[in-house]
Amino acid sequence: MNTPRFIESIRVCDGKFCSLEWHLRRMRQTIAYWQYSLDLSILSWQVPEELGSGIFKCRIVYDSKIREMTYSPYQPRIIRSLKLVDGDELDYAFKYEDRSVIMRLLQLKESCDDILITKGGYITDTSYSNVVLENSEGLFVPHTFLLNGTRRQRLLSEGIMRERAIRPFDLGQYHRLYLINALIGLEEDVSLSLSAVR
Repeated sequence: MNTPRFIESIRVCDGKFCSLEWHLRRMRQTIAYWQYSLDLSILSWQVPEELGSGIFKCRIVYDSKIREMTYSPYQPRIIRSLKLVDGDELDYAFKYEDRSVIMRLLQLKESCDDILITKGGYITDTSYSNVVLENSEGLFVPHTFLLNGTRRQRLLSEGIMRERAIRPFDLGQYHRLYLINALIGLEEDVSLSLSAVR
């Protein structure tokens, strides 16, 4: 049986890794679960000087070894609409390099820019991000998720948002949906009105 490979995507801003401890924690949890003997201390956490200022994506591919560590300029996607799709068969508890199951769901997006995946009748994530919903009570994340993202974990621990069970028919209780991941924070305002969820 082939053992899976995983990716870790880390935001690099003006030459510094962001939320590195949260990423290392997730990598350690993945390594422990899959019983890999990877020693993360071998990684150099020095950002290449030639990157200079700006926002970059550091992408690490690993299994029992570090297979690749690359940097690329980061530009958030423009998302104006989301298609609700059923992902009951989807298991993405780890950040797998193989995203073919998510890519198959993406084929259901029709004319929308991305998908909003439900599992067991509850809202989870888009194809590449966790979601945050806003109403007059504050900011909320679905209590269900495909991948417990590092930014999601951090914002919950800081008390910036709260978990809540959210079903598709609950979406009308909110006026804004934000996409967040390691590279996109609330401050980037990658968001849309709930009327853009179809």
